[in-house]
Amino acid sequence: MPITSFLHSHVLIVVLFLLLFTYKVILLLLNKQDVLTRVRNKTKVVEMVLGTLVLVTGGWLFFNYTGAPVWLITKIVLVSIAVPLGIVGLRRNNKVLAVLALLIFAYVYGVAESDSLTMQQNNNRSLTSVDTPETDAAEAGSTKEYIVASMNNTALANAKEIYVNECSNCHGQDGTNGLSGAPNLTRSQLNQNDRALVIANGRGMMPGYGRKLSEQEIEELAAYTMTFNE
Repeated sequence: MPITSFLHSHVLIVVLFLLLFTYKVILLLLNKQDVLTRVRNKTKVVEMVLGTLVLVTGGWLFFNYTGAPVWLITKIVLVSIAVPLGIVGLRRNNKVLAVLALLIFAYVYGVAESDSLTMQQNNNRSLTSVDTPETDAAEAGSTKEYIVASMNNTALANAKEIYVNECSNCHGQDGTNGLSGAPNLTRSQLNQNDRALVIANGRGMMPGYGRKLSEQEIEELAAYTMTFNE
């Protein structure tokens, strides 16, 4: 399963888990004890399954993430704190603990979406970009004809295959799909080097491919996406 598909599955599971937990917290705050008890009894198995899937998918994504940034480690620590807080809060009808757990979950979700503890997009990337005459010329021209001409047939075919398998689900075959917040690549202002950095390290909901693809494949894929520019 491609990383993007796994990521979307993880996000869906997390959202379902948060919706269920939020509903229970609301019932607790409204003093709907009878309803809360019935909901808890009916959703025990569902909650257990969702919790397990969150851990499994989250763990898989963590081990496939490039590096271990502070925000990711902090996210894991906070989730480890929020889960027992939420369980204790609901079982003991403790509104303070339940709300605190909900706030932590909400903050963690924001951190995960932005890759930043301040929930702002972080453009600092770990991959070092090196300007070469070829990339300078590509950035200066940024034309489809130049990029295609600068890549041999094998590199172009490989880059296209990687794009179709890993990127087209969100960006679309022609770069205009924009699923799950994916930007329209035909209108992107990022140059080739910046695109390579995003591909390697990820951004927002997009996972990094630094561990899955070689540096050459990342550079070729970045160049290929430049051909979508209008």
